[in-house]
Amino acid sequence: MTTITTPSGTVITPTLVLGYASGRESANIVHTIFGRSDPDVTFLPAPLRTGSLELLFATRATAWAALTAHAAAGSFRLADTDLPELNMRYVPTGQLSISLDPQTLVQWLVTVPYSEVIL
Repeated sequence: MTTITTPSGTVITPTLVLGYASGRESANIVHTIFGRSDPDVTFLPAPLRTGSLELLFATRATAWAALTAHAAAGSFRLADTDLPELNMRYVPTGQLSISLDPQTLVQWLVTVPYSEVIL
């Protein structure tokens, strides 16, 4: 089961997490040295995850409440009992969106782009 705790302490429980995309861009820097065939390298750790969540909600009201909550300032906590690798604290970034699920035409999808944070 997946739960999302909002900055105000409210708990959002989507019916299902339909999509989870995550990436971490390497921060290593390769320095080309003229006159040499091998570069110098500055090794740096990769930053935290960025990506998007696609959340399915059974009703229009719960979907709009989730969208409104994600529009507020603050960080959110994602907790998933089935996939603990997903657990994180994050802030929404970019375009938040809501749409009617094209398969059921009854349920609703909320998409949240995110950046993982440590507070």
